[in-house]
Amino acid sequence: MRYDAVVVGSGPAGATSARRLSEGGLKVLVLERKKLPRDKLCAGCLSARISDYLPKGWESEVLNRIRGGVLGFSGREFVEKEKGEGIAYIVDRRSFDNFLTSKSLESGAELWEECELEGFQREGSGYRVQTSRGVVHADFVVGADGFHSKTAKRLGFKKKKFFRSVELVAEGNLVDRVVIDTGVVRRGYAWIFPKGDRVSVGVASTGDENLRKVLDGYMAEHGYLRVKPISPLKGWHIPFAERPEDLHLGRDRVLLVGDAANMVDPLLGEGIYYGVVGGHLLAESVLEVPSEALERYKERVFSEILPELVYAGRIAKVGYRFQRIAFRMGRGVSLERFMELLKGNTSYKRLYLKGWLEFVKSAVGLTG
Repeated sequence: MRYDAVVVGSGPAGATSARRLSEGGLKVLVLERKKLPRDKLCAGCLSARISDYLPKGWESEVLNRIRGGVLGFSGREFVEKEKGEGIAYIVDRRSFDNFLTSKSLESGAELWEECELEGFQREGSGYRVQTSRGVVHADFVVGADGFHSKTAKRLGFKKKKFFRSVELVAEGNLVDRVVIDTGVVRRGYAWIFPKGDRVSVGVASTGDENLRKVLDGYMAEHGYLRVKPISPLKGWHIPFAERPEDLHLGRDRVLLVGDAANMVDPLLGEGIYYGVVGGHLLAESVLEVPSEALERYKERVFSEILPELVYAGRIAKVGYRFQRIAFRMGRGVSLERFMELLKGNTSYKRLYLKGWLEFVKSAVGLTG
């Protein structure tokens, strides 16, 4: 069987790529190694700026509309800000990914569930793709198969920068607020997010801390919200990019997107937004200039996504090194500015450039 594109993975990046390619008139096959809907470890927080990139009806997947944020330090000191409008949304990835995939099928894509990628070889101008259900032929292969991407590994790419994360579900009801705590790990943060009428509690770090022990201590000593676990602890990895060479976008006519491409914010590990935007850019590049799709894709990503990741990385390096100062900045306008970022009204570059004066003021206030 021949397809214009085989998309490996049906998460937000893969489903978006498949939908947009199908809408452009291409014959698309999606490979998903599990039966949908399937569980996916993720806190499930979408920044409000994602809304313009999602298909109609996505609002039905929202469990919580976030209108405020609580910035904490070591689970003991807190500053809270609220907005009159939504700044983020909480979804259940099991249902959300299934919804996005269903929209790709409505656009004409074909789905093979419980099917794994086994390999691919160049064949003329396209590829011979081996799957656990047989061989297909395609002009393009899209690797959207996450952190452990088989597609990326076959191209020789390796993950070098990533957060380790652990999470559990607990009793609690934040409704429309999220809690982000710094000072819990050396380079990372702890969170408490609403999840319907429950909460997701977790820790993400690029260091080598014992995250199970960190999370146990965090929950026992937290001064803002008492939580009682109701699910076992689970862990996963979140890749990120903070320099051009950190982005693995593919080779020839094999294109990578989402976590497979390390297309994730190095400050908070937000990946769904960048994966969805990346899916749009990938599809547009293939549809507009198929003979130079990878070159066009790189140009678009380096222009529209990379600057955000670079400046998010610069903020992360300063903020995580001086976490007490960063918390003090949150008492001022920094938290307000970050909420504007989530809404799409500002950028990480502006946050970085405007934050230096406030950083100096906060540092002086801390030592004065």
